[in-house]
Amino acid sequence: MKKAILFLTILSLAGCATVTKDLAKTLRYAGGQSVGVKNIDFKELQSRKRGEACTVNLFFFMPVYGDGSIISAADQGNINNVELIGETGMWYFPFNRNCTIVYGDSRPSF
Repeated sequence: MKKAILFLTILSLAGCATVTKDLAKTLRYAGGQSVGVKNIDFKELQSRKRGEACTVNLFFFMPVYGDGSIISAADQGNINNVELIGETGMWYFPFNRNCTIVYGDSRPSF
């Protein structure tokens, strides 16, 4: 038992961070259809407002902090019309961070 606790402690301090979700692979239209990596126009994305809301979980399923909802992300980005939704994630033993990212309301060009 002591060896298992020592192993978990060392593993958590070692800092093995792993990306679990990539925005380019999870980006989809608000209706649910996938955008597809080849169809993403990153310059066009920069012309839109962006909002992000994150949640920190313990062992992937026990929420510790945050609200990763689409509504929270839209509110953070001051977006009225969500057009694209994506997710990012990072696993850092024993915690993981999942973020919902939304794009919408194209910025006016001056």
